[in-house]
Amino acid sequence: MRRTAFILGSGLLLLVAFWNSVTWHLQRFWGASGYFWQAQWERLLSTFEGEEWILFILGTTQVPCLIFWAFNGLLLVVDTTGKPNFISRYRIQAGKNEPAGQTWPHHGTEIKHE
Repeated sequence: MRRTAFILGSGLLLLVAFWNSVTWHLQRFWGASGYFWQAQWERLLSTFEGEEWILFILGTTQVPCLIFWAFNGLLLVVDTTGKPNFISRYRIQAGKNEPAGQTWPHHGTEIKHE
């Protein structure tokens, strides 16, 4: 019982010391960079000059949509071409890491190129 209390107590003490250290460093970093981010936010607000609804629409719909399609567009290229190889070897589909076949979407038949 003493051994367990010693191990748990030491672990808790180290965790609290580590947490306090991380918190202190983050507060110093945020204090140094907080003015920079505040200035950027104020510049963004002054760009829209009282039209905050445009900022709301762009920030909540357009930016996430663009990021989603940019990342997934790269994954679509990997799925259809199989290149680059360093990404396609980590695919988890049952198709044995090969590019998807070119099929006609409505009929499921392969397209013949002549």
